[in-house]
Amino acid sequence: MKTSSEKKSKKAVFFDRDGVLNKKASEHDYVKKHEEFFWINGVKELIKKINDLGFLVVVISNQRGIARGLVTSGFVDELHARMNRDLEEIDAHIDGFYYCPHDHEDKCLCRKPKSGMFLTAAKELDINLSESFAVGDSVTDTEAALLVDCTPIFVLTDKLDTKLVMGSILK
Repeated sequence: MKTSSEKKSKKAVFFDRDGVLNKKASEHDYVKKHEEFFWINGVKELIKKINDLGFLVVVISNQRGIARGLVTSGFVDELHARMNRDLEEIDAHIDGFYYCPHDHEDKCLCRKPKSGMFLTAAKELDINLSESFAVGDSVTDTEAALLVDCTPIFVLTDKLDTKLVMGSILK
């Protein structure tokens, strides 16, 4: 059994979901049906490459739509299961999905820019955060990554540059 002082062994690439892995819904809206989920071009292949490099792939996402009653946790879980089914077609996968169901006012410890989801994933999946990367399209994604000494990779919403991400990981 590992003690809390032992070094975590696995490297990971954390991805924000909406706007990074899939096309973001219009402003102040959410993906509420499976038919509204569209992968961003090249993302599935990028995940496969990251899997093949031996990194864990983890999704870390604020899902405020749950708190607002626009989607349920069950729907979000189903959507994440669908994402992995889609990835199975190219022999790829996401190792873990973590999401914050709270609203801004809830003052939880998991909602980015706080680091709760990163810390939970690191504990559950044995991730060394200082040797990992976080890909996001907002300042809150970057702030959360920096809080846990994870290297942030900032991308434009709905325009993931797969070469930039791979270049950052392979440095």
